Amino acid sequence: MSRVLPPFPDEGRPTGRLAIAAQVEHLAALPLFADCSKRELRHLARSTRLELLEPDDVLFAEGQASREAYVVVAGSVVVRRRGRRVATLERGDFVGELGLLLHRDHIATVTAATPVEVLVLPQEALREAVDEVPGLGWKLLRTFADRLAENVGVAGRRPT
Repeated sequence: MSRVLPPFPDEGRPTGRLAIAAQVEHLAALPLFADCSKRELRHLARSTRLELLEPDDVLFAEGQASREAYVVVAGSVVVRRRGRRVATLERGDFVGELGLLLHRDHIATVTAATPVEVLVLPQEALREAVDEVPGLGWKLLRTFADRLAENVGVAGRRPT
């Protein structure tokens, strides 16, 4: 069963959970948030929480309502659609964003393959970040379009 820890503290001191500075580093390492300032990342980080999962814990299930996106901080998760394994995600990968943005149920089940730490990005926090960070909406659109292209078998094809 996953354990949910409270939001990260505002100080940069370790508390047994990731300090806010470490959380900002994790977000900054993602291509999706690479253009965000430290201030913007701190704002986003304050709205997230860390979840710890044990192997075989379900992060979310296919058909479940989608209200959050997740960033894998440590460990790996397996993505299954209709019971078939479609991907393994590791540190720095994110999942759950399509249902979150489209206001649809999850299209896959995500299960911890190893002990896992994930940052949970609530819908409202992501919406605020898009509103406040110039260009983030466009980057999200590109990222989601790439993921959609992978899902329909046109990955890697770029217009000439």
